[in-house]
Amino acid sequence: MKVYAFISIFLWCLPAWAQRQPEADVQVETGEKNLTLDQPFIVTIIVKNHANRPTVTFPDLEGLEKRSASATSTTNSVGGKIVIIQTISQQYFALREGKYTLPEFSVIVDGTKFKSEGVTLTFKKGKEEQKTSELDIEETESTVNSEEPAAEDVFLQAKASRASVYLKEGFSLRLALYVAKNTPIEMEFYQLNSQLQPILKRLRPATCWEENIGIDEIIQKEVIIRGRRYTEYQMYQAMLFPFTVQNVSFPAVSLKMLVTDASVTGKLKDKGIQTFSSKPSRVVVKPLPPHPQKDQIAVGEYTLKEQLTKENLASGESLRYLFTIAGRGNLATITAPEVPLVKAFDFYPPDMNQTVQRSYERVSGEKTFDYFIVAKQKGTYPLGRFFQWIYFNPSTARYDTLRSSKTITVAGEDMQSASILDANARLVYENVEQLDTTESYVDYQDMIRTLTNSVVLILLGIMGWILRK
Repeated sequence: MKVYAFISIFLWCLPAWAQRQPEADVQVETGEKNLTLDQPFIVTIIVKNHANRPTVTFPDLEGLEKRSASATSTTNSVGGKIVIIQTISQQYFALREGKYTLPEFSVIVDGTKFKSEGVTLTFKKGKEEQKTSELDIEETESTVNSEEPAAEDVFLQAKASRASVYLKEGFSLRLALYVAKNTPIEMEFYQLNSQLQPILKRLRPATCWEENIGIDEIIQKEVIIRGRRYTEYQMYQAMLFPFTVQNVSFPAVSLKMLVTDASVTGKLKDKGIQTFSSKPSRVVVKPLPPHPQKDQIAVGEYTLKEQLTKENLASGESLRYLFTIAGRGNLATITAPEVPLVKAFDFYPPDMNQTVQRSYERVSGEKTFDYFIVAKQKGTYPLGRFFQWIYFNPSTARYDTLRSSKTITVAGEDMQSASILDANARLVYENVEQLDTTESYVDYQDMIRTLTNSVVLILLGIMGWILRK
C-alpha cells in the first residue's frame, strides 16, 4: 500500500510540478548611513517574479520616525515575455542628531519575514527640517470635508484631496484618526483588522480605478491643525481615478476605540469603548469637453521623450524608435499611438516598457513604446506625420498632442511595396511543389503520447498487483 500511495502522490503532483512558476525573488536594501536631519534613512524591498502587488509591513525602528513611503513597478515586455520588478521604499527620519545603532530587523512581505543586517546611522544638523505639517480641515476649493470644531479632542476623517475632478483625473483619499496631544485620555485600537475591512469596503468607490502603495500598517505622525498639535493615525490612503461621469460619494464611517480617562487619579481607571464617526463627503466628476476620441483619450500632465537609433539610413535598412510618455496620471490606461499604414515604412507592433511610481499623493512615471521600423522609400520624413498622441490636460482644461520632433532621411532605391513579412512568407512556400512527399514523417508528439500511455498502463498494472496481494 505504501508503493501505491507513493505512486498516486507522484502522479497527482507531477502536472503541478511541471507547470510551477518561479518563486518570487525578494531583496532588502538600506540607504545612506551618514545623513542630515532633513534626509531620510530609506529601507527598500525589491520584489521580482511577482505578478501581483505584494503586501509589505516595515518595522518600527527605535529612535526613528516612520513617514512617507513610495512604490515603483517596472514592467518590461520584450517579444511577448513580461518581466515585472516592484520596489517599495519606506522613509525614516531622526528627530535629533546623533548615532543610532539599529539591530537586525525584518520586513514582512506577504506574510514572510525577510531579514536585514543591523546598521549604524549618523545624523547631523542640516537645513532646518519642518517637523510638522499643516492641515487645512476647512471647506475650500481643494478640500471636501466639513469644518471640524477647533476644540474637538479626537475625530475621524475620510478626506479627499480635491472637491472636483475631470473624468479619469486622479485625486487622493485618506482615512485617519486625529488625537490631540494634550487630551487627557489614553486610546487603543480595538479589533482594528475586523473593523477596517468593512470600512474600506464602504469607502472604496466602484466607479474608480485605485492605485495604492500596498503597505499594510498604520502611519503615525504629528500634525498641526489650526494651531493645535495632533497625532495623526493614518489607516488608508490611495489615488483614485474615476472612469464614469458620476459623482464619487464617501459615506460616513465609524471606528470603535478603547478609551481610558487618564485624568482619573488612583490605580483603577475606567476603560470603555467609544465610537468616532467621519462626515460624509463627495467629489464632483466633470465630463471631458467634446472631442471625437474623448472616450479613448488619457487624462493627466505628460511630456514626450523620444530616441532614434539612426536618423540617416538606406532603403531596406531598419531602425528602432522609442516613444516615451512621461508625467502624472493613470499610466495603466495609456495605449500606444495609432500609427498609419504608409508605403514609405513598415512599422511593427511595439514592445512596451513601463515604470510607475506610487506615493501617498501622486501617481507618476513613464511608458515607453519601442518600435521596429524598416525604411522602403527614399526621402526625408518628419516622424511627427506618423507618431502623435492626444491627451487631456486637466490643469489647462484643454486637449494637447505629443508629436514627434525627429526626422528620418532615407537614401537609395525604393523597395517593392510588399512588406518584409510578405517576402518571408513567400520564401517559406518557395519550391513547395518540388518537395518529396514519399519520405516518411516522424510524429514525435505521437511517440511521446504513446510512451506516456505505456507508463500509465505499467503503473496501473503494478497497482493492481499490489491490491491483489
